[in-house]
Amino acid sequence: MPFLLSKNNASNLLIDKTGESIFYRHYPSKFNQRAIVIAKSTSNEYAASLDEYNNIHIIYKNSNNSLVHLYENNNKFDKKILLDDYNNAYQISNLKYIYYRKNYLFYCAHNPYEKTSDLIFHSFMQNEYTEPQSLISIPHLASPYECILYNDIIYLLCQLQNNGSYELNLYEYNINNSSWNEYETIVTSTTPFTSYSLCINNNTIHVTYEKIESSLNRIYYISNIKEKWETPLEIYSSISRLSPVIFTYNNIIWINFKENNQLKNSLSSNNGLSFTTPQLCSSQSKEARYYYFYGYKSNNLSGNKFYGYINKYPILAVLSQVDTDNILLSNNSNLEIKSIIENFTSTKTYNSITLKQEIEEQKEIQKNISTQYDNLAKMAKELQEQAKMWKSKFAKSEQENKKLKKKIRKAYVSSFNNTTATSSSNNVVKTADKQSNSNISATNTKNQGEDLI
Repeated sequence: MPFLLSKNNASNLLIDKTGESIFYRHYPSKFNQRAIVIAKSTSNEYAASLDEYNNIHIIYKNSNNSLVHLYENNNKFDKKILLDDYNNAYQISNLKYIYYRKNYLFYCAHNPYEKTSDLIFHSFMQNEYTEPQSLISIPHLASPYECILYNDIIYLLCQLQNNGSYELNLYEYNINNSSWNEYETIVTSTTPFTSYSLCINNNTIHVTYEKIESSLNRIYYISNIKEKWETPLEIYSSISRLSPVIFTYNNIIWINFKENNQLKNSLSSNNGLSFTTPQLCSSQSKEARYYYFYGYKSNNLSGNKFYGYINKYPILAVLSQVDTDNILLSNNSNLEIKSIIENFTSTKTYNSITLKQEIEEQKEIQKNISTQYDNLAKMAKELQEQAKMWKSKFAKSEQENKKLKKKIRKAYVSSFNNTTATSSSNNVVKTADKQSNSNISATNTKNQGEDLI
């Protein structure tokens, strides 16, 4: 794929390939300038960038499967072998390259020892030797991934396969302390992500991705506004492969894709809350393919992957048509249109951000109310259960009291009857004793009388 490199926003350098040769050409062209070949016997794997002095750097895989670093030095080109792989044991593919103070190279490679496909990261200075390191295992060597530089951090977007599902993860490499931060999972899926792209504007990461669902290729958009990943928004679906790319320009988010060799676009002017129905781009070419655009320094433009083609000069889909800053150096700046767009998008963006904040605040209030309601409902349920328990205990206690009262009543009646019976028996005994005593007295009296006689 071609690379378009902006040199101090004053000229653009096209790096492309014809046959087995890599060449470059300046735009805008002066005096019918011809393309200049700078590398031969190359494969289709290559990547290009510019250093801080606007020197060209190209890393490519040659016909001997070796990785070569070609760099401009005092108006000539030097080269250095980074890795020899004569037997093609590593099957190196899918190169990505960023230059910022030093070289940062990514590529996919086969691990012949563990029989896995790995994503490799290699950072190095011109005159130092460092070892490449394996970052992660990927589903296969053709697995797509994207990387972008923003505020001294390299953002790496790639997918992993985990227990039968797929994760689209974002990794961050801090250039200042040469360390990788903890990754975060943006979205998961039961089917693979077939392509994806990202850009960063005002600290918000915008991502578009494609995956197959219900036999359709579907494009989604997702962002991390307020450092929280939103719910994915479906943009479009088709039976054809779409391969979307994303960029922002003048606060408008653009998603471009290619359907049946036709370039289409959808835009959002409210910071990703909604997107327009996709429509055909005004510029069309069956030869349109991916172009990487690096080096342009402006806060108006974010994103480095576009659909493009050559028509006298490089055409990048949509960007060429809305270019009010003459980024591609193919027309004059239209300052009036630029002012209108900036005023329109800044107002829309402000209103959408304000509305989104209010929605988030209302969601938080509703969440708190719902939590309080759930707590009250739980407490009421617990009180009902306690009431049932005490009611059951009270009923049981009442039954026990009734039984106890019956026992006491029976015991009292029984005791009363026993007392009455004992009293009657004593009276009978007393009467009998009294009668007996009377008889004894009468007998004694009679005996005494007989003795007197």
